[in-house]
Amino acid sequence: MNVAFDPWIPVVNTSGKRELTSLCTVLTEGNRFADLAVRPHERVSLMRLFLCIAHTALNGPKDYKEWLEVPNRIPEEGQKYLKTWKDSFELYHKEKPWLQVAELKEVTQEKKDKEEKKPRKKKENGTRKTSPVALLDFELATGNNSTLYDHDGQKIFRDIAPERVALNLLTFQNFSPGGGSPVAQWKSKKTLQVGNPDAPCLSQSMAHCLFRGRSLAETLHLNLPTFDTIRMIYKSFSSDKKGDNSCSEGSLGKPVWEFFPESPEMESGIDNATKTYIGRLVPVSRWIRLIHSSDQMYCCNGFKYDTYKDGFPAEPTAAVRSVIQKDKKGGETKERQVVKADPTKALWRELSALLIKRAANGLGGPLAMDNAPQDATFDCHVCAMIRDQASMDIAIESVFHITPAFQLNLSIYQTEVEKAEEYSRKLRWAVEDYRLTLDADWKSRVEKRTEAKGRPALKNRLAQTALLSYWTTVEKQVPLLMTHIDAVGTEGAISTREAWRKMLFSAACDAYKVACGQETPRQMRAFAKGRQKLMTKKSNPESDSLGIMEVNDELAS
Repeated sequence: MNVAFDPWIPVVNTSGKRELTSLCTVLTEGNRFADLAVRPHERVSLMRLFLCIAHTALNGPKDYKEWLEVPNRIPEEGQKYLKTWKDSFELYHKEKPWLQVAELKEVTQEKKDKEEKKPRKKKENGTRKTSPVALLDFELATGNNSTLYDHDGQKIFRDIAPERVALNLLTFQNFSPGGGSPVAQWKSKKTLQVGNPDAPCLSQSMAHCLFRGRSLAETLHLNLPTFDTIRMIYKSFSSDKKGDNSCSEGSLGKPVWEFFPESPEMESGIDNATKTYIGRLVPVSRWIRLIHSSDQMYCCNGFKYDTYKDGFPAEPTAAVRSVIQKDKKGGETKERQVVKADPTKALWRELSALLIKRAANGLGGPLAMDNAPQDATFDCHVCAMIRDQASMDIAIESVFHITPAFQLNLSIYQTEVEKAEEYSRKLRWAVEDYRLTLDADWKSRVEKRTEAKGRPALKNRLAQTALLSYWTTVEKQVPLLMTHIDAVGTEGAISTREAWRKMLFSAACDAYKVACGQETPRQMRAFAKGRQKLMTKKSNPESDSLGIMEVNDELAS
């Protein structure tokens, strides 16, 4: 199978029907397709592949003027590039399979025992172990993944179509979790079973912000940053961190299939794959070799991709913000973090961090934010995969319709989001005060029998019912906030703001009633004391090191 010219990419055409198409067709006839028909992590992986090929085929766009010409150039240049490198896109090529290591082999148990000086076993020695290809799909029951209604996991041979294998392989290279993995050998390099890092797109459960156009061609155009923007970010980051960054000078790198390392010791090829902008768009975070006409493969840890946590620039679709961390003594430390997805926090509460242009100091949203139209509406598609220790947990996505008024009043939007979060903290404070009045042992349990790092989680569990009720109500009423943002600058702005804030207070009071009973006189006294916290104008002074985003600094930069 050739991933450049054979159909394998799920799309929805303009008639609303799902079909499979090829990589070449996406680049040459993208106007025929309305959108991709894939899961959130697959969408991010495919968009990175499209961007990688578009950048390389166009050798740009270098600046905004060239960016405007991309829709006219990409069909011809993209097709020409794919024809030139056609052999490098063969999924089962004998010498250079796509995103795989042709010479990868599994270390036999006999060889491992000999190296570790273990006694030989009669039956297991000399057997070569492989991994099922189903391991590439996070939603199939294989390995430590247990999936409901996946009855094919019990079959001796699981038949997976080549087009699905290609999509799973690409996604696995972008989002595979760290932890333990099989041991394999590439020439003289034998991998380790434990201590494997996350793939670059999964690190810290980061949120990926993509822009969606009226067609797949327009979507690709909107998400394609210019080389001027890329070099500005990488150069400034390198000078700030004083690190070795191959993107900071000259070339932005090559796709990994153009300059695949000949061996695990080839530093130039590895640096291109892991330290350059274009090289990282389609990563090889795991060394894999598919076995043709089989449902098995060789799979192990691959190249190490430094992430923002390791001191590398953030991924092009990620966002970085500045937060202030408070310790229990009141001290404050300022640090930068990528915006990450949280199953307890809806993505609409993070929009103000995702929709800020990336500044030269590295703060802000995705690199393609420079392409977002200021005088027209567009869709922002936020995707994320949340990890749980060394396993995939939840894939989430949200689509937001962004208007010019919303972009203009982003700081006001953030102020109102913070107001909603302030009521959430007051609610937790009120529930805790209610519990403290009824249970004299609660304070001792929190302060003396619980470690400091575990106290916020304990308090959140106490207020879980109230917080769930509160945020469920608030999220149903988010249109009130959007109505207020659209009304900013008009006579109706005061009334729309009051409607939003009155709803927040009412939701907090109702949630407090749900969680805290009033059946006995003692409960009634505790209820009245706790409710006073909802009426106070100050927030909980013991807010457990909550991060405060400095939106004003980000907007100013």
